[in-house]
Amino acid sequence: MFNLQVTSTTMELLPLVCLCLLTRSGTTFAEEGSKVIRVEEDSDVTLPCSLSSKENISKMVFDWRKDGQKDVFLYDEGKHYNNGREGQDEQFKGRVSHFPDKLKHGDASIKINNTRVADSGDYTCEFPHLQPRQIFHIRLVVVGGLKDGPGPKVIRVNQGSDVTLPCSLSSMGNIEFKLFDWKKDGQKDVFLYDAGLHYNNGRAGQDEQFKGRVSHFPDKLKLGDASIKINNTKLTDSGDYTCAFPRLQPSQIFHIRLVVGAAPEPSVTILDETNDWSLLQCKVQGASPKPEVEWQDSAGNILPAGEPQASERGGRFYITLNTTVSKTDRYRCVATQEDISHQIYAETYVFISGPILTDGSGRILKDRSGENIPGAAPEPYVTSLNETNDWWLLQCKVQGASPKPKVEWQDSAGKRLPAEEPQVSERGGSYDIILQTTVTKTDRYRCVATQEDINHQTDATIYVHISGPILKDGESGFPTGLFFGGVLCALLVGGVVGGAVVSLARRYRRRRSTQNSQRGSQT
Repeated sequence: MFNLQVTSTTMELLPLVCLCLLTRSGTTFAEEGSKVIRVEEDSDVTLPCSLSSKENISKMVFDWRKDGQKDVFLYDEGKHYNNGREGQDEQFKGRVSHFPDKLKHGDASIKINNTRVADSGDYTCEFPHLQPRQIFHIRLVVVGGLKDGPGPKVIRVNQGSDVTLPCSLSSMGNIEFKLFDWKKDGQKDVFLYDAGLHYNNGRAGQDEQFKGRVSHFPDKLKLGDASIKINNTKLTDSGDYTCAFPRLQPSQIFHIRLVVGAAPEPSVTILDETNDWSLLQCKVQGASPKPEVEWQDSAGNILPAGEPQASERGGRFYITLNTTVSKTDRYRCVATQEDISHQIYAETYVFISGPILTDGSGRILKDRSGENIPGAAPEPYVTSLNETNDWWLLQCKVQGASPKPKVEWQDSAGKRLPAEEPQVSERGGSYDIILQTTVTKTDRYRCVATQEDINHQTDATIYVHISGPILKDGESGFPTGLFFGGVLCALLVGGVVGGAVVSLARRYRRRRSTQNSQRGSQT
């Protein structure tokens, strides 16, 4: 099959040939897909990032980056880019903030104000000091000039906020000595600039609706920018705006549609919870027109909910919607305003631990570590000792407990997991126990330590993500690219080794033949 000359050079190149074959076989490591968020240019956007454990991260480090390079937002035990820390990329200075009140719930989300097309890209939120390290991926798509059909560019804002209506000449020429005229609905005079004279420095004619609320950007005129800013927007500001340069040849006109009253991001909270259920509440405040609010699970299924509580003040709607859930999942509250083609949502993670355990007499076992009971087991220490794409090896340590606790691993449904024989040691009547288990499914796992004699139970949880086998060429679970690359490499090595064996055998037969001939001549 093979006709190869075996040399020292060939043997040295074999590992490189095999590596090349395996590398070019199309085998790559699996990676969880990025969450994709699409927003319009000039709007604000929240990039979500939350630990499933919901643990307090106010004393932790989390780092946001764009495209693996640009420093977006770094938080380090309270120190960050908005309170003196240096290093933030110029693109994001003054435009990014976090949510301090949500840190205690494991929420490292950030908000980017006044998005730009250049903000589009791949963002990562990383917790570098956690073991194992956790990293989240988000893809942001900022669409410039987003339009509803063939009409004008649409900008949506909340009532009471400030908004910039963009208008720039493509030529980027200086317009300090030119005229541009902003109007609303083709009639109302919003802002008129004429070679330096405008409504804010003595010129008359501005509509009463906009007096004292509209300004331009003098330092940008030399760049051809005729944009204006409207402060403290009102519902009546909604409408079609035009920015015209009537004296240019040909004249130029730009169209913008402003929608005031788009629902803000909902506020979601857990009102009450037990081991079996959680009562969730969603609030949408100050929206106009009235939005449709609903709860969804992670699969997008609409959940049954109570009757929404709705009120209206000054044309703005305030809606509260509650639902009760009984499964561990990520839940989303969605507010939709079809009239203005606007939708926004907020999420929360719910962990349902399962029913409360009791002993043989029916007594409820609870965590009594706060009662200073001597010997009560402290919260277990759980960690991942080893992990692959297919399994994780988890370890639980319970130290200094008396009486001896029963230790076990459970999944999120409360089902007991098979585990190795516990490692138990005793010192002065106190017990140290180590229990290991191997898991193969993405889930939240809990190590539970129970001391029935003192009516005490405590636990600790760890979230495990099983990414699955490496990406494959076909439908089977085995990576075919790697398989065939390995087979080809094995055949190559086998051919070379086989050729070497054949060559040595021939040389041995020739040598024996020569020796026999010499012996015959001597005889």
